[in-house]
Amino acid sequence: MNIFKISTTLREFLSNYILIFFFLYDFIVKVIVDFTGYKLFYNYVIVFKSSLIFFLLLKLEIKKVKKELTISVILLSIAYVITQLTSYRLLNIDDIKYNGYYFLSSIVSILFLIYLLQKNKLITIEKSVSSFLFFMTINSICAIIGYVFNISFFESYFRGNRFGYSGMLLYHHEIGYIFFVTVVLSYFHFTKNKSVFNVVSFLLIFTSSFLFGTKKTVFFSLFFLLFLFIKYIKNYRFLISITSLALILGLIFNKTLLKIYNTYYELFYGIYLRDGFWSSFLSHRNNLLTDNYIPYFMEEKSLKSILFGFPLYNAHKAELEFFDLFLFFGILGLLSYFFYFKFLLNKKSKTTYFLILSLLFGSLFSGNLLASVNVMILLILTVWYINQQKNAYESN
Repeated sequence: MNIFKISTTLREFLSNYILIFFFLYDFIVKVIVDFTGYKLFYNYVIVFKSSLIFFLLLKLEIKKVKKELTISVILLSIAYVITQLTSYRLLNIDDIKYNGYYFLSSIVSILFLIYLLQKNKLITIEKSVSSFLFFMTINSICAIIGYVFNISFFESYFRGNRFGYSGMLLYHHEIGYIFFVTVVLSYFHFTKNKSVFNVVSFLLIFTSSFLFGTKKTVFFSLFFLLFLFIKYIKNYRFLISITSLALILGLIFNKTLLKIYNTYYELFYGIYLRDGFWSSFLSHRNNLLTDNYIPYFMEEKSLKSILFGFPLYNAHKAELEFFDLFLFFGILGLLSYFFYFKFLLNKKSKTTYFLILSLLFGSLFSGNLLASVNVMILLILTVWYINQQKNAYESN
């Protein structure tokens, strides 16, 4: 009986602070890599995160799992197993490891949603959200300090040569998504409780995003500002207040803003002059698509591959989300996520539609959304938090 109580207490603790565990683990990996240069630690990130999720699932009641989510997991599993078993002669050990990594990363968030629907009484959503936003506030301060004092450890492109500061976050490819979901979450959090800390937290998180150094973050910032404009279009006092505040801050920090703008401009305009608009806009992903992805698809296409995916994913991915999803899981993968997002959006608020559809639209020009455990679990908790307060928020 005592063991059962300890197990329940531990699951409750992990459930409430799952995002903190994930991001702190990433931070520890970043510290180790920075001091040792030993990048093998990257390979264990998904093992740690999936182990925590599987531990939470120990008391799961299979009969109560929603059919849409069951279908999603089954379709992804079938596609993965068939591709790996029928193509094992083509795969080396690195291919096998990476394919396993991608598969686990893809199903973990769906498994977490299954757990959340059954065991939500173990989670105090306000505690989970508050702790995560506190972490992200500290992270925003780290990003700003990194920029001001030129601290390489806090750079977005870790051990790279591109501009960007993202604080303690490990993966530059998921920064834009994390920022966007966090900003929406932070906004609704301070809408619910207009304390000084919540307002300052939101402003720090939003402001620090312009230091991340990714186009994705800039576009998502514009999406969010458009969302606020549409939401408050009839509230002239609010719009005038926000516009005035933005102008005042712009005048105070004009030199810093100009420096950041010039850095973005020189980088992407330089690519535009050398390689054209699409190479600049897509960060050369168009080249991966035309030179690598399409030739591989045309050469290896078969009914089996189109249905269940292609085996040599890592060597031929385009880093464009839906192209990559099809390459790894085939048509079954597209169907799986159709059921998944149909369930996630069912009877949800307008804000949820805005959040999810903006993410999916952004992923058309980028990658690493659906297989990002951090982003997808953060999204699930944010959707749950927003829709608990749906009526209050939609009327604000």
